[in-house]
Amino acid sequence: MNGRRYQVFMAPSAHRRFKKFDPPLQQRIKEEAKRLSEDPHRYEELRGPLRGIRSYHFNYTKTQYRIAYRILEDKEEIEIVLVKSRESFYQTLRRITKLA
Repeated sequence: MNGRRYQVFMAPSAHRRFKKFDPPLQQRIKEEAKRLSEDPHRYEELRGPLRGIRSYHFNYTKTQYRIAYRILEDKEEIEIVLVKSRESFYQTLRRITKLA
């Protein structure tokens, strides 16, 4: 960790999904995003057509969730692309990235 924190923002499609989560889960996602902003390079970069996107995992009420994000180095920002439970996460992510 280098001591600086990246700004975090959500892509519009990610924000639309975020608004549908219950408030305690929304709060947890904000906390996890803050943790992620402290050392975004630490987490796994995906391969193949999803290269350039990283995946951060956390558990909430016995369900594993994933945050897919891109690091925008030049702006020191993190763009959250998708927050979703593990189930069909990668299929949804592939569909979203094809649209972008």
